[in-house]
Amino acid sequence: MVNLIDVVLEGFKRVVDWFIGLFMEGLRSGYDTLSEELFGTPTPETNGAFVFGDPTNAPWPAIQEAIVGGEIMLISLLLLVMCVQGRHSIRIFNIGSAYESRRTKKTAWVGAFLIITWYWVSVLSLYIVDGFTIALMPNLTSLGGAMMDFLQVSLGNPGLSLVFALLGGLSMWALEALYYIREVLLYVYIYGMPIAFAFAYGNIPVLSDIAMGFSKRFVPLAVLPLPAAVVFKGYDLLYSQNALAPNTPFLRYLVAASLPLIALYVSWRTFKYATPLTAKVLGGATKTAALVGGVAAGAYVGGAGVATTAARWGPKAAAGHAVAQKAAARGGHGSEGGEKPSYRRTENDPGGSTVEASSTNHGMEYDRGIY
Repeated sequence: MVNLIDVVLEGFKRVVDWFIGLFMEGLRSGYDTLSEELFGTPTPETNGAFVFGDPTNAPWPAIQEAIVGGEIMLISLLLLVMCVQGRHSIRIFNIGSAYESRRTKKTAWVGAFLIITWYWVSVLSLYIVDGFTIALMPNLTSLGGAMMDFLQVSLGNPGLSLVFALLGGLSMWALEALYYIREVLLYVYIYGMPIAFAFAYGNIPVLSDIAMGFSKRFVPLAVLPLPAAVVFKGYDLLYSQNALAPNTPFLRYLVAASLPLIALYVSWRTFKYATPLTAKVLGGATKTAALVGGVAAGAYVGGAGVATTAARWGPKAAAGHAVAQKAAARGGHGSEGGEKPSYRRTENDPGGSTVEASSTNHGMEYDRGIY
């Protein structure tokens, strides 16, 4: 019986050691292959001036050919026109409002402008993000070497070794997979975003909201490596230059396993937090544009008073102010010089012609057969 228990315990220890070695190998190989290319942003290599030259590295030539005057642009513009006409057509069934129809005309021009200029806007934004990432990212070779030195000393506790190996290995693999998927999605977004713009700014109910939500996720996807670059830079300043060297094997394992875990968490939280933040920023920009237009229209139609109301309370309050101002001006114009308005009825007016025409001789001569 004792020999059987010893055999089971020995087999369990070997299984635990195998799992520890498997995940530690993933963590070590991740640090060995860690480079700036993992967090880099794909950008086209052009033979001309900055983003306006023809790209030479795949798949950018095909993307430029499809977006700049190609089939994607033509299909997107056609879809935009169809969505606008469809939005006007559903007014026959009393769906929507006149305000939505006017708004569709304005947003359609914005969508057409974004469809035409999307290639240069997207490429310029990727160049900016890649430049900031390169500026923030430390020398990953020295950082990876420092983390590998922390893993040379083994822990005596197999439980802690398994926990650290599990967290570190899974985080490193997930981090590599996340940034590889990000690169693939960036190509997909750049290629398909004009179609999303066509549906988003076509103002079709439900479909427009779905397309707008899809479009807004490009911003956090593009800026995803910036927080991770800051985390790696902080670890490089603290541990590669021995500014805060851990003394015990436990702390060394903790530092080496926490770096990919924190970078993965920060990247994921950036994407989750930036998506509603992007929606708020775009919504605030839209409200600001509407406010500026309301102030300008109020100043043109009703003068400084209506413009002040628009700036303080919004376009709806300014519209009410303008209507009240016009009504007051129209009513005051008809009563100048003490004259009564021509549309007023005077038969019940105490001071009007009825009183003057009435006789005070109502007496016996007007009675009929009373006496």
